[in-house]
Amino acid sequence: MILLAIFSFAPADCTLNYKGIYAIKLDEEHSAVLRFYEDGTVLASSSVNDYMDVMSWFNKENKDMVLKGTYKLKKCGIRFSVSGMTGEQEYEGTVNGNKIDFELKDKGSKKSTKRTYTFYAL
Repeated sequence: MILLAIFSFAPADCTLNYKGIYAIKLDEEHSAVLRFYEDGTVLASSSVNDYMDVMSWFNKENKDMVLKGTYKLKKCGIRFSVSGMTGEQEYEGTVNGNKIDFELKDKGSKKSTKRTYTFYAL
């Protein structure tokens, strides 16, 4: 009983990881990826490649292929909007260790969905 009490009050890990990507497999062919930078920049994209193969083009300099924005992290809460040539999206979620749970809204279609992204180190 004492162990249960100790673990239930353990602080959440609200740290973003910057040396890799957060990804979710959308279906058999497509993945969605996010990349965070320490300067507050966030990139978002989708890929038909394996998400571990995106690093050759998934960076700040490749503006034509990614959505870009600035994130705000407050305790474990994170929110940001990203935009680019292919659209605009809003994210709001919670960082929990190597996962981030998001509610994502597409501004064009007005649709929203929930996704859990997992961190993959590079």
